[in-house]
Amino acid sequence: MGATSGVSGYGGGVILTTRRLTLVACPVEVAQALLGEGAERILGAAVPSGWPSPELTGILPLYLQELLHDPSALGWGIWIPIDRGANAVVGDAGFKGRPAPDGTVEIGYGTAPAFRGRGYATEAVQALIGWAFTQPAVGQVVAECVPENAASIRVLAKAGFRCTSAQAGSLRWARSRRI
Repeated sequence: MGATSGVSGYGGGVILTTRRLTLVACPVEVAQALLGEGAERILGAAVPSGWPSPELTGILPLYLQELLHDPSALGWGIWIPIDRGANAVVGDAGFKGRPAPDGTVEIGYGTAPAFRGRGYATEAVQALIGWAFTQPAVGQVVAECVPENAASIRVLAKAGFRCTSAQAGSLRWARSRRI
């Protein structure tokens, strides 16, 4: 995995690369386009039908306000994985804010229906965990899913997470920085 910053076309954001994906930390310009029009043009990649998901659309206004208020929040929110071979957005992933004072940051992810079952979520999550653990403030990455979500459970297990609790229809997962 490599990391590049300052790539033109993405608002000087942070870019991660994996075997198949380019992950773009969603800058202001892309967030604005996702709320309106022009995301395909700015990303230079096809956007699948039904994306962004209703969940992502719901958090985009808050994320955009956070970036406008504090540009250094870039990287601690939405990331967009793009399959370089297909030149298409395959979903979204990212963190639910900056690390907490105890060094914990929560990750979330979703794959567009047309791209499910191909390992994209696992690849994106592994890249984001790698990036998070290069940040000195991060000691642990956590995630949450419902017990019925077998695909999400597989992603978390493959990415090295361990289930830490099961309560009221929710599984909590954690992965600590390896020292």
